[in-house]
Order: sequence, then structure tokens, then C-alpha cells
Amino acid sequence: MSFAKTPEYAPIHDLQTMLRTVMPEQGLGRDGIYGNETHEAVKKYQAMQGLPTSGVTDQATWDALVKDYENTHVLRSEAEPLYIILQPYQKLERGSKNLHLYLVQGMLKALAQLYYDMPAFAVTGTLDEPTARALIWLQKAAELPKAGELDKHTWRHLAKQYRIMVGDGTGSFPVRRTQRPAAECR
Repeated sequence: MSFAKTPEYAPIHDLQTMLRTVMPEQGLGRDGIYGNETHEAVKKYQAMQGLPTSGVTDQATWDALVKDYENTHVLRSEAEPLYIILQPYQKLERGSKNLHLYLVQGMLKALAQLYYDMPAFAVTGTLDEPTARALIWLQKAAELPKAGELDKHTWRHLAKQYRIMVGDGTGSFPVRRTQRPAAECR
């Protein structure tokens, strides 16, 4: 049996990938060759970082580039998903006090800015009657059992609805047909 040897140019590919991510305007190729194009991109990166501009990827250059790459990668990636932890078959019933309810109520409040007929309530961390009415409204819209409790099915629909309707939070993406006029939201 034969095992393929890792190509020796793999670190150069990694270097080029990081440079392409941190300095996309350079249009650096990813060919695995430390040629003139890569040498010049390294020099430019070193100058941006206040490092000696040798064009040689020394440890200081590599460490700075890895740090910048990781930061840039996080900024360009999707936001970290949030999963609230509900135990198997757990549901938050009326009268429940739970830290997750602050989040749930906040999400419902945001949706209430976009839907005309969602019941009003206060953010309390308690599944009180006004919050139960808002959950029933959501459950009805999702064709779920209308219990006014938070279970995993209701959470799943709330999370999806929030992502679809609230989008990036600016009110401009995605387009909303059910959005209240600005004067009514005040």
C-alpha cells in the first residue's frame, strides 16, 4: 500500500490563501510557487504591518499573517449560529422564569415591529400571559399547536422567522411586505 506524500508546496498554498484573504485587492494567484508575485505580496503585507520588507516569510510575518487571516476570516464569514439549549422534550410553560425567555421575548419584540397584529408584551424573562399571547400568535402563523409555551418546534419557527424577517437588522434586507410604517413603530 502506498500513501501519497504531502506536497512540499502546501505551506506556500496556505501562505497564498492567507494573503489573498487579507489583501484581496492584490489578486494574488494560488499556484503553490513562491515566485515574484508572492514575494511582492509578502513585501507589501510586511510594509502594511511595519515589519522589515524582505519579501521573505519569516516567523514574525507568518504569525502576523495568521492572526490577520483569522480575524478577516471571522469578519467575512457568516455570524456564529445561536442554539438555545432546551433539554429533550423540555418546554417553557406559562409562569416559567428562564434566561432564554429574555432572548425569545427580544426576538418576538423585533418581529412585532414588522407585523401589524402581534400582541404587545414586556421583556421580563418570565413566560407571562402577554408573552404567551405573542407565542400563540406565532404558533398560529406557523400552524403549530397553539399552547402559548416555548418548545423546540416553536423555537425552530421563531429562529427561522427572525432570520427571514429581521435579516441584517437594518430593516433593508430582506424586503418586508408586512412592515409597519415608521410612524406606527414609535
